[in-house]
Amino acid sequence: MSSTTTTNKHPLLLAAAVAHGLLALGHTTKGLDQFKHPSLSTLPTALRGAVKAGWYEGSVFFAIMGILNYKWAQTGVYDVYDKSIAGLLISLLGGAAAAYYRSGDKPTATTLAVVAIVQGLGVRNGWV
Repeated sequence: MSSTTTTNKHPLLLAAAVAHGLLALGHTTKGLDQFKHPSLSTLPTALRGAVKAGWYEGSVFFAIMGILNYKWAQTGVYDVYDKSIAGLLISLLGGAAAAYYRSGDKPTATTLAVVAIVQGLGVRNGWV
């Protein structure tokens, strides 16, 4: 392993990696709490299953983005594929922040907005 793979070249992308790990944990915890809401049992079985599966998929997505950001912290955001993923991720975080804000969940909106900003700055500084 060369020193370039163990040296953190892009600290904001490392911060984004940590943030996504925390988002994965927080998302899972929030889901487990929301799954206890009585209204969930009124949904048809297939819809209730889709809600739960989708929530866990979201948690795993945040974990995957944490791993990818960790890689980018070492290598930079290098090719058109990395840059496309980064752009979509920033758009998703910003859009989700806006949706949570409109629904009245301001703490989640603020968290996602902050991560979107860190992600965007990290990508801009890590652009190779």
